[in-house]
Amino acid sequence: MFNCRMRQMEERHVANQVDLMVWSNRLDLLALSNFKGEVQVHRLHWQKVWNLPAPKENVTVQAMAWRPDGKALAIGYSFGSVYIVDIENKEILDKYHFDQESSDELFEVKNYGITCITWAVKAGTLETATEYNLYDDASIFLQKPPSLNLPTYKNQSSEDNAKCFKTVQEHTQLNMLIIGYGTGHIYMSVFGRYPYGTMHLAQISKDDCGEYKVLNINLSDDFSLMQILYLDRVNKNIYLAVINTSVLSAFSEELFAVANRHGQIKQLISHLNQTMTSITESWEHILLEMDTKMASYASSVPEGGVSADFLELLMLGVPSDELELFLLHGLTAKGLKKFGGSVELSYSTIQKLVLKQLNIVGQCLTYHLAELRGFTRIPDRYKILGLDEATVTNSIRACCAFLNKCLELQQVIDVSMRNYKAFFRWLFVVIVRLLDEPASNEIIRMTQQELSHISDFLYNFDIVPGETSDKVSEKPVKFNLERLAQYLQDQDLTLLPDDEDNPWHKFLRENSCLLKGNDTIFSMMEFRKFSLVQQQNYLKNAIDKVFDVSGKDIGKYFSVLFNIKCYDDVDKINNCENFKASQIFDANQQKHMMAFTNTKYPSEGIRFVSLDVKERHCTAKAGKYYFSSYLLQDNKQPLEEELAVLDIEFYSSEYLSVLTKHPHNPESTVFIQLPLKIILDNSSEFNVKSKSCIFNDKLPRKNVSPLLDQGVFKVLEKMDGYKIAVSGGRKVAVVLSNSHRKVRVFEMEVNAEDEDDETFDITPQSQDLLENDSHDALTPEKLDTTAENVTF
Repeated sequence: MFNCRMRQMEERHVANQVDLMVWSNRLDLLALSNFKGEVQVHRLHWQKVWNLPAPKENVTVQAMAWRPDGKALAIGYSFGSVYIVDIENKEILDKYHFDQESSDELFEVKNYGITCITWAVKAGTLETATEYNLYDDASIFLQKPPSLNLPTYKNQSSEDNAKCFKTVQEHTQLNMLIIGYGTGHIYMSVFGRYPYGTMHLAQISKDDCGEYKVLNINLSDDFSLMQILYLDRVNKNIYLAVINTSVLSAFSEELFAVANRHGQIKQLISHLNQTMTSITESWEHILLEMDTKMASYASSVPEGGVSADFLELLMLGVPSDELELFLLHGLTAKGLKKFGGSVELSYSTIQKLVLKQLNIVGQCLTYHLAELRGFTRIPDRYKILGLDEATVTNSIRACCAFLNKCLELQQVIDVSMRNYKAFFRWLFVVIVRLLDEPASNEIIRMTQQELSHISDFLYNFDIVPGETSDKVSEKPVKFNLERLAQYLQDQDLTLLPDDEDNPWHKFLRENSCLLKGNDTIFSMMEFRKFSLVQQQNYLKNAIDKVFDVSGKDIGKYFSVLFNIKCYDDVDKINNCENFKASQIFDANQQKHMMAFTNTKYPSEGIRFVSLDVKERHCTAKAGKYYFSSYLLQDNKQPLEEELAVLDIEFYSSEYLSVLTKHPHNPESTVFIQLPLKIILDNSSEFNVKSKSCIFNDKLPRKNVSPLLDQGVFKVLEKMDGYKIAVSGGRKVAVVLSNSHRKVRVFEMEVNAEDEDDETFDITPQSQDLLENDSHDALTPEKLDTTAENVTF
């Protein structure tokens, strides 16, 4: 028999009232939220890891769930959004925004926020998780983008590179994030990243006019069965639905493979965005000084005057008075030489980023998308994933177009570098001559080809982008220093490239037959006017459509096995704010167990349901249980009293943790580890196909206290408890007081020799707290500890 040996680790008073508490089952970490919408993560000994403020004012946290590996936390807010937070640095990994639901009746807008979050993991390691594919690891080929505040390109270490891609490589088991929101919608996401789709409880109840609230969700360890406890808002009934989700189990390998490709693609898109930002900032560094000086000069001459003045200087060797003044006072020979070197270095940086980053990203994206298209061509296995072959093919075309635009940009960079070198060298010679300074013959000597390049370069100085029908440039361009700039703006190119030297266009001209009836090879002429930024946006939109599940109905792949009415007392149900439910799947016995209680009517005790489903046969048991003061064996109280249930949560597949009021000491509560074997043995079988409520008056209430051993409970002195959070995996528990300001953390299942005569292992600080008989009087200033430990 289990002995409820609990050793107190910490007791703390917090500044803000705690609302929710959730233990990680992989790490000794506790996540708490308060009524201000803040979330804080603590270690077992109450060492604060981080504090996450509310994303906006007047919001609360309605649900939380840990990712099975303990490295991320899902937080559901009252305004209908879920944030996935990295546990190491509280970085927001993902955000899910669920729109408000509108009712047909009077077009009333209703937002019930996030009502439930579950993060389930499939037992066992999939074969696809152990297969190593060289091309899946993009970090082998890609270097981390340079710091955005540095104009130079730096090689990054392999450790930085691996860290950049760690979120793609860490999953070895299939896991599913399930979010209940709105009026009964259930959203499912593999790894919390790949959107699988949404179903609605109306598909379960077969009533499209109903309004529903998801209370609790649980998946079997093989993902073949799902249990959903939900409220019918219209009829005020609570149902337990058993859903056949065997499609998730049967296609788990495919789900894992596609979800991994999705993660790798998203990571590559993120890498692409960082690289594009680095390229833009490097380009801005090139032109910052020269643009300022040239803009000043351009404003002093008529339109077209910049090119005319510089070309006249090139042909005749005599500058106009305005140009001579600009060259002598706006530029210096020394500064120009230094600036020319900076420009060459920055151009080299951009060229490396295009060659070593954009091209590789584009190739990796093409590889992963091609794999996805291969999946779509096996419809019997991949049709449930919602992948559309035409959409995936279009995304591959978008990748090819992006790669072609990168090639085009490389050609522009080569020409610009050549022209810039010649231009700055010539301009340096001009200034030296105007100053009558000596210069070597090697610097002064200019070839006819160099003069031709400079001439072409100067000729484009005054090309001003024309107005389009869609928009007018807010900032008119007075001159065009080089052609790279137009590729880094979200608008059509003004100077179209020469396609004669483009290898792809050459290849297609020589092999025009390849364009006939081919859905992948295409001429790309439709993207001829696209800038690199436009091509990047087109690529991102094409990939987003591949994983768009807004129109995907996953409910059609599931089937309702049973829809059991559990509770139909209309007078006692008020939107289920007082209902506390917990579910667990016993992997050893392959059965679902569910318990709930109504804290508004604590004397009702606990309602318990056990379902053992094998194929379409189901063995079901149910029972009503309550506790009495018999459990305490208090001879001073001759009359036996019922213990009001405050909270419940499954500790493991063997025990249900229960918090009850003390029968005659309002300042204390009783913590009970209820053996589920006793509950199962005393439950009654029922017909799951019956339309009647299983917890009706015919099902008797049983006092479970006489059946329990003395070692399964613990009286928590001077703790008027309200809520608990437990973890059998980590063997820990935490109890929250009724004031929401005091918490006690316990280590469970301690050895007998670690206990001190059945008393708590209390620190001196905690002892002082216990001796102070005021629940809310203590403030952080009265505690001998740091504010970080207590302020929340």
